[in-house]
Amino acid sequence: MSTLAWFALLERMHGHLAWLGLVLLLHPVVSLSAAKNPRPYARFTAELAAGLLTVVTVVGWWIYPDYRVLVKPDLLRENTAALWAFEAKEHLAWMSWLLAVAGAVVLRSVGHLSEGRQLARTLLALAVGVGVLVGAIGTWVAATGQAVAG
Repeated sequence: MSTLAWFALLERMHGHLAWLGLVLLLHPVVSLSAAKNPRPYARFTAELAAGLLTVVTVVGWWIYPDYRVLVKPDLLRENTAALWAFEAKEHLAWMSWLLAVAGAVVLRSVGHLSEGRQLARTLLALAVGVGVLVGAIGTWVAATGQAVAG
């Protein structure tokens, strides 16, 4: 498999798994809205989603050097708006990941308290919100990168 094909495969897996992680985060966000009795497995799905988003983050770090060589120069030359959007996306993705991990940690540590569940829900909801923005930017940049490369 060529380097470009390998990169394209990992890039798509990275994006699809990120969307899956965000959808998975919706379960604890919705479950924790029940003030006194959250749904079972809310903590499990929060931790699973945070774990999946950790894998997505690691894959992103892993493919970034290839991105810099294979895609970034063409974006710099052809579409600087997409390039800067990608750089903003990277910072927002970091924020979304940290919020998801923080929400899972709060839920595990103080989720037995009403205030803990509310804080965890807020952190996880923010992770979803920022993550959806990241996904929208990432999808646009990926489509732009393919248009530039194609």
